[in-house]
Amino acid sequence: MTRMIRQPDGAASVGTGVRSDIGSGAAVRLRSVADPAPDRAASPPRAGRRVQDNLISFTAESEFRKLGEAARSALLDALVVRSYGPNDFIYLQDDDAEHFYFVRSGHVRLSYLLEEGSAILCGILPPGESFGELGVFESATHCDTATAVGQVSLASVSAPVFRALAARHPEIDAAVGRTVARRYRSYVMLTRMLSLKTLAARLAQALLRLSDGLGTRMQVAGREVACIGPMVTQTDLGLMARGARGNVNRALKAWERAGWIAIVDRSIAILNRAKLEGLAFEDGL
Repeated sequence: MTRMIRQPDGAASVGTGVRSDIGSGAAVRLRSVADPAPDRAASPPRAGRRVQDNLISFTAESEFRKLGEAARSALLDALVVRSYGPNDFIYLQDDDAEHFYFVRSGHVRLSYLLEEGSAILCGILPPGESFGELGVFESATHCDTATAVGQVSLASVSAPVFRALAARHPEIDAAVGRTVARRYRSYVMLTRMLSLKTLAARLAQALLRLSDGLGTRMQVAGREVACIGPMVTQTDLGLMARGARGNVNRALKAWERAGWIAIVDRSIAILNRAKLEGLAFEDGL
């Protein structure tokens, strides 16, 4: 079975399943009576502590933001902190789903490794988002690979403990179901995007998809506009749009000259969303 190996520059290559930077990640959590089995950490321990209510802020899109007080308190009490360094693997595609995760700080890259060994970037998650839900929901394996983008702090709960919480608090179970549905819809849109014939159309959709998912904004010439921060590299854009980095760079430069985007301090600001959307419509999306 092939595995995707993240190199320090963010590029993807194919290896034999060996985890890189094995000594630089961290995974420590408090044991629970409901979870007697020892943890299989992705990396050796660095630090672990209970997560307090003010240490995690769910995004507006997160279904867990809507939990009632009792369910929210029970979930937060079960979470513990895990720390990862740049390009550390959090889990690999086809690993057993042993934990459910929330991003506290930093960003997490989700990618999928195809049979021939190439990778597709599915998304980059900001603080407040959750991931790993599908494998936990199914009591199965992860269908993607999760990698730390820079320094990352996560809050996690083991799958057995999470399922016990969901049984006691149906709100949590419903939140997971809605999260799986939202992720499924996102991946359907990604599949449609990948079917576009031209790189320009796929790249335009990748920019909009990432900017919408990250929810970041910046000021450009007195306007507040959506943007993609420096945590997203041109290699990432190529992995999502299925294009070589050089071709991605040339397309971005052309759009910058046309005034559709602005590149400021390694961030990409979306100045003319309608023009970018138009490329996809022209290609039949």
